[in-house]
Amino acid sequence: MVTQDNKIDTLRTEKERFVAFSFAAADLLIELDENGIVVFASGAAKGITGYEMADLKGVAFSDVVAQQDQAVIAKILETMKLGDRITPVGAKMAKTNVTAILGACKLPKHQEHIYIALNVSSVAAARSNAEYRDSDTGLLDRKDFLKLADKYLAASAASGQKAELTLLHLNGMTTLQEHLDEEKMSLFLDRIGVLLRRYSLGGDSAGRLYDDKYGVMHSSSMDEKSLEDQITTLTQEADPKATLTVQRNTIDLVKGQLSTSDATQALMYVINRFVESDTKDFNIKSLAEGMDNRLETTMNRMLALKSVFQNYKFKLVYQPIVRISDKEIHHYEVLSRFKDGESPYETVTFAEETGIIQDLDLGVAQKTKDKLLEYQKRGDVLPRLAFNISGYSLESDSFIDNLLALYQDNDEIRANIGLEVTETSRIKDLERAENVIQTLRSNGMEIALDDMGSGSASFQYIRAMTVDYIKIDGTYIKEVLTNKRDAAILKALSRLCQELDIGTIAEMVETKEQLHVLNVLGVNYGQGWYFGKPQPDIETKRKSRSISKNLKRKGFATTWA
Repeated sequence: MVTQDNKIDTLRTEKERFVAFSFAAADLLIELDENGIVVFASGAAKGITGYEMADLKGVAFSDVVAQQDQAVIAKILETMKLGDRITPVGAKMAKTNVTAILGACKLPKHQEHIYIALNVSSVAAARSNAEYRDSDTGLLDRKDFLKLADKYLAASAASGQKAELTLLHLNGMTTLQEHLDEEKMSLFLDRIGVLLRRYSLGGDSAGRLYDDKYGVMHSSSMDEKSLEDQITTLTQEADPKATLTVQRNTIDLVKGQLSTSDATQALMYVINRFVESDTKDFNIKSLAEGMDNRLETTMNRMLALKSVFQNYKFKLVYQPIVRISDKEIHHYEVLSRFKDGESPYETVTFAEETGIIQDLDLGVAQKTKDKLLEYQKRGDVLPRLAFNISGYSLESDSFIDNLLALYQDNDEIRANIGLEVTETSRIKDLERAENVIQTLRSNGMEIALDDMGSGSASFQYIRAMTVDYIKIDGTYIKEVLTNKRDAAILKALSRLCQELDIGTIAEMVETKEQLHVLNVLGVNYGQGWYFGKPQPDIETKRKSRSISKNLKRKGFATTWA
């Protein structure tokens, strides 16, 4: 026979089991009454919220949450129905600035109370690192949204949890802004921000990518049509005459055969193309099979190009760089050529923007070494060869280690290698880049900075990094005969480099008249069709036996001076 005491013991056991399960998944448990007031708390209250556990009772939960998250959390809790359980969201605590993942449920027959579990996790910590927000909506700005997309993509791949990205274009925002006064427009954008965060993973995985373009990372169970309808409702409430339409498309974040890092780069590439392109030429609806197809196409091209790079399925050509004073060839720039009809510029740019340029740079380094080995084995005087490495590659420790290891076993070949650093704008840490450059130089490789003069930061790079050469952007050379300003800049740059003992190389030299002016201005070297187009091979000479004996007796040092 079941006694009253047995029933009480059973209930107590069940309650203890429930609490144990809750604490296994949460650092702090909170119960709110129908007015959002804390009526119970248990766990790491002080560390997470800044309140002693006893002091939390009677406090409005909205006061516990930081101001930036109050509206989102309030919206979530207000719209919960009996039996609802929310997707965990992130929320920063007002007193401690700790970001916690918040889960909540509203159980039937519990006096409209809401039960909240707070957990401090790695996802919350990552989310709290967001530095930049859109001031109008409170959403992440494009930069931090892309960072967070990277983290969620990695987490989704590791856990197998399906996550999706919905891109939204609110077509008609400009017209709406013209119809609403500043206060009403501000309220509308604020409500849009709250709504998108409400639907996003962790409650803070939504971003404003451009004025009228947004991104939301969410679980696969989200109802995109419902989100679209709610945006339409908010628009009608702001302006009943508004004609704003919502264009949306959803991308599966876990897709394809690429590594997590490469998949992230593919996603970034697609998002950036969406944001930067003119809506008339590139919008979600204009894509034949949607952004998901665009992502798949990008991933497939990345896979194909990585195979080309890693299996050396491309050709090298060599363009002479000539000493202006005596017209003698100083060295050759190594350039890549791909299958017929494929633009080298477009291919390299795609590799840069999708982050697979390191594979190409290492492939070129290997093929360049192979070419010099070919000359070395038949006893030829080695030509000096310089190939490009991206600023993106220069930022990678593993790339630099692989590059040094590749040339470590052959001193003569290494002494005839130069590196041209391209895309210097991608270099974020100039102090580290300087250390890497000096390591490369100490190993016998000379360094040039490419396309100097084409950006406002050129002098900053010259000041920050000690190099052997700079290559002057060809646009200055083309105008040097007719543009006094360009000639003055060239003259100043040449004098500066002379003072710093840096050689200057002019690109795109095409006429005798240009060459004359460059000589007058003090530029050291020239490159362009005037001296020769890129060729598939280099004419080399056999080493003299007498010279070889002399080298063995006296030693030999190669110089690019």
